[in-house]
Amino acid sequence: MAVAAHRLARRPLLAGVFGLPLLAPAGGARAQGIEPAEAPRRAERWRDLKAAIFDNRETQPAGDALTLVAPPRALDAAAVPVSLSLSPETAPRARAVHLVIDENPAPLAAVFRAGPAGDLRALSTRVRVDAYTLMHAVAELDDGRLLETAQFVKAAGGCSAPVGTDLRAARERMGRMRLVMPEGPPTGPDRAVPVQVALSHPNLSGLQIDQLSRLSIPAEFVRTLRVLYRGAEVLTVEADISIAENPTFGFAFAGEAGGELRVEAEDSRERRFATAWTLGNSG
Repeated sequence: MAVAAHRLARRPLLAGVFGLPLLAPAGGARAQGIEPAEAPRRAERWRDLKAAIFDNRETQPAGDALTLVAPPRALDAAAVPVSLSLSPETAPRARAVHLVIDENPAPLAAVFRAGPAGDLRALSTRVRVDAYTLMHAVAELDDGRLLETAQFVKAAGGCSAPVGTDLRAARERMGRMRLVMPEGPPTGPDRAVPVQVALSHPNLSGLQIDQLSRLSIPAEFVRTLRVLYRGAEVLTVEADISIAENPTFGFAFAGEAGGELRVEAEDSRERRFATAWTLGNSG
């Protein structure tokens, strides 16, 4: 069973090209790096995507409550870094953050959901970008409001880019995980530290071509990732083919040191992977 993002990509509604929350045709579009002539159809694209993903619920401009950062012109369309951050006032109230890449075949790239032991104050990942596009981030708050922000990214061909390593070797490494905590482990509930989890997986999009046979390589991607600390859920990620090869997910985490951080993942072929680390005061 594919995740919701994969199903959305196949709705006829999403077949066109558009996306931005009602920009002024010239000035606002130019500020984003969008050709003014493109602004109306990109706005229409985003209206259609919002209707499909959020069931026609209204969204509001996020302002300083939600920030989306991505390179205006990506160096590698198959691995574009994206970071999302919520203001201190908004983070405790955010139930989920949706990352949408308007022009991708599967626009809903990821949904980040906060668990009882975590929040969504700082998130990061790497994505594929298929064509010049707006990226949208939408935060869903505990009162039902949807806050949106956007950034235009110039990149193309990321969803069909060849796998970066030998596919057989990539499958042999599949499921290995790496934990990075550049500031060390958490030392208490009042100090959040950055955490990054990397999972070895080819994360095939279904749009890539085998260079020898010239046949399409079937899709094979991580669809869920769950982070727990001392048995309590910190974060859940629902993902799709827009996430780059060897998925990485970053988040901020506060808690008492000395417990077990466990990461569980499942891919589109129902393979399950899990790794655990004990977080001591010395790291």
